[in-house]
Amino acid sequence: MTDSPTPLVGNSPLSSVQQTLLEYQAILENASVGILFSRDQRVLHCNPEFSKIFGWPQGELVGQHGSVFYLSPEDYAEIGRIASPILSSGALLDREMQLRRKDGSTVCCRMRAKVINPQNTAEGTIWIAEDIGERKRAQAELEEVLLKQQAILENASLGIMFTSNGRIVHCNPRAEVILHWPVGALTGQKAEVFFKDAQDYARFGEAVGQKLAAGELVDIEWLNARKDGVLIWCRHLAKALSTADGSRSTIWITEDIREKKSAQEALASAHRELEQRVRERTEELAQANARLMLEVAERKEIENHLRANEARFRDLSEMSSDWFWEQDTHFRFIEMSVGLIPTKLHPYRTIGKTRWELPIVGLTQAQLQEHRQVLEAHQPFKDFVYQMETQPGQLRWFSISGKPVFENGVFLGYRGTGSDITEQKVSEQKIEFLAYHDPLTGLPNRLLLQDRVQQAMAHADRTGTQLALMFLDLDNFKKINDSLGHATGDALLKEVASRLSECVRDTDTISRQGGDEFVIVLSDLPDLDATTPVLAKIMGRLQDPFDTDGNELSTSVSIGVAIYPEDGHNFETLSKKADTAMYRAKEAGRNTYRFFDEEMNAEVVEHLVIRNGLRRALERSEFILHYQPQIDLASGAVIGAEALIRWQHPEFGLVSPGRFISIAEDSGLIVPMGEWVIHEACRQAMAWQTAGLPELAIAVNLSAVQFRHGHVEQTVLKALALSGLAPSLLELELTESVLIQNVEQVLGSVKRLKLLGVKLSIDDFGTGYSSLSYLKRFDVDKLKIDQSFVRDLATDPDDAAIVKAIVQMAHSLDLQAVAEGVETPEILQQLRSIQCDGAQGYYFARPMPADEFARYLTSSRPM
Repeated sequence: MTDSPTPLVGNSPLSSVQQTLLEYQAILENASVGILFSRDQRVLHCNPEFSKIFGWPQGELVGQHGSVFYLSPEDYAEIGRIASPILSSGALLDREMQLRRKDGSTVCCRMRAKVINPQNTAEGTIWIAEDIGERKRAQAELEEVLLKQQAILENASLGIMFTSNGRIVHCNPRAEVILHWPVGALTGQKAEVFFKDAQDYARFGEAVGQKLAAGELVDIEWLNARKDGVLIWCRHLAKALSTADGSRSTIWITEDIREKKSAQEALASAHRELEQRVRERTEELAQANARLMLEVAERKEIENHLRANEARFRDLSEMSSDWFWEQDTHFRFIEMSVGLIPTKLHPYRTIGKTRWELPIVGLTQAQLQEHRQVLEAHQPFKDFVYQMETQPGQLRWFSISGKPVFENGVFLGYRGTGSDITEQKVSEQKIEFLAYHDPLTGLPNRLLLQDRVQQAMAHADRTGTQLALMFLDLDNFKKINDSLGHATGDALLKEVASRLSECVRDTDTISRQGGDEFVIVLSDLPDLDATTPVLAKIMGRLQDPFDTDGNELSTSVSIGVAIYPEDGHNFETLSKKADTAMYRAKEAGRNTYRFFDEEMNAEVVEHLVIRNGLRRALERSEFILHYQPQIDLASGAVIGAEALIRWQHPEFGLVSPGRFISIAEDSGLIVPMGEWVIHEACRQAMAWQTAGLPELAIAVNLSAVQFRHGHVEQTVLKALALSGLAPSLLELELTESVLIQNVEQVLGSVKRLKLLGVKLSIDDFGTGYSSLSYLKRFDVDKLKIDQSFVRDLATDPDDAAIVKAIVQMAHSLDLQAVAEGVETPEILQQLRSIQCDGAQGYYFARPMPADEFARYLTSSRPM
């Protein structure tokens, strides 16, 4: 092999840089993912795969604005808000998105992006696109199949177990019932637990081992041991399964056949009784020569009959059945066992008739003709299923199997067996119903609802109409359920479903999503106003009293409404927006409805952004504390400071606690945030002392969530130990809501904190569940009068009376009274006149950072 000549550009060899560029160009053009370079939100370059994914001819994307890939300007703006901080930090953006092709269709993509130069983001961004639509569809289909299979498994009337290497890895509820094992206890058990001893298990293994190893179906009856030691007869069907890791896996289908065995034993007993009678008869015949010949003749007749039917009985024994039958060469029934008697179709009604002359329903003429052709071809058949009217108005399902009978090559007819499979068919229909309906109310579930919504949206597109998706939530249903029990709650839900059906058309859909949540789809609406009468009817009907199990109940409903196509173009979007609107109805006082609007969406987006940002804020040290001074009104000196949390957000700037505290409490993030506040406040108070500033009490607010889910005592102990701050200089401010929830638990914690020497105060006093009993039980040191009373103290006599009463009560209980929200000298003067102990507010100073507070302390004079 000879070396290739060096590539030339003009008359000169390619430089290493040019060669590298050519190699990069080849990689770009042949990449299996889409690659695009952008600058100033416009396309600089993209490879063929990127153009192919988004349906653009190669080259036309260059110069296009980035918004051409998004379904709406709002989507483009939203991804901009999310992507900007990530890309600006030099991090990798990695998201799954619904994007727009050139023809307007949507494509689901995984998009990854990173700035080319983190030091200069203006140089542009590289985007990598991967079409994941097919994978998403396959995943959704797989999940739907798994849900259906799980429903079948859980509701099967037979026990089903999966084993691997001799241990049970999964079983359905029926298997646990048959073998008397508690729910979930069979998983992980060895197969030996089903046998009375090791020898019995070994015999069973010898009986089935070779068949399983050969991949054959095992069908065996065995006397097995239940959990309680009782032995029961079971029939087992088993088959080895192929696994990727090579382990020995098997599926077992188990049936309790005690009743069948009892019937067989009864038949055997009857047979023994018959034999006994024959013996007695024989003895009688032996006593008389005249009757002896008759006995011999009868015996010979029986033997001849048995020999004549030996082949028939042998064939029938190979097939499990409820009855057996025979046909002649013209396919007319010539014999029928009495197995059909329980169905009221007596044999005499079938003898002499062909199958297609019987009252069979549910089969087409083509299906009957196909069956007739099998018979005429003298072929065996198995599990031919049909329905038959066994008595007027009653249909039952049957399955039959048959084999042609030949003698010396001559066709004599058919012999076969039949089974009544009505219960099996009913079970299958129930399973199918449960897969798409709510078991309590019988209403469509989420799966069926999605299908109905898709159909309604397609109809709306064809006819130019609208549809409304309503999300309903019963008000205060949990209280009814908790106080009166689940049975009453279930009865109420069924009555609600019935009343809702009275309020809508047959063409509309009502669905129960679980709990007390319902969804209604109103289709074929000419305009938005068409929903108003339906909403009024629903709300009025559900306000009427319910008579449930002897209890007269009243409830109401909060409803959120989203409109197609105005609010969204798919089920998930409409569902989320209707849910958002429903929560706005709840916030508006319940028993009302709200239509979705984009302002709600903006609030939801902000809520989500703040919630996600809170999770990272602690890690990134984005929280800071501001401190507001507390003033002793007798001397005018600064005697303490209240620590107030602020969030230095990288995008929104300084965020006040009013925007994020409630979200932190809902999500539970208030617990680690509260721990940080206690540690940081103690550390800062000690740092001021070390710097030579006077000792100050530091006040920290505690949330009720911290008492429920946090470890307040351990946190306080650790913060005091690490900082070295004296416990008497730490003041924990508790709201009245903290004191009335889990009273004994909170009381125990508070008492132990008091033993440490920590001070306690009641924040916002007078606005909650004010009670003298908890002031005594919780041994507090201070009452902080809420600013809503203090703000108009100088102008409102009622507020002045309330503040004065609180101060007098505090002094009578040997507590200090501190007023919040002091903003004017007139208010300050009046507080001094009623001998209030302390105050804080804008008149003295606003909350400020630690270094600014230190300067305030050094420059402040008594007031």
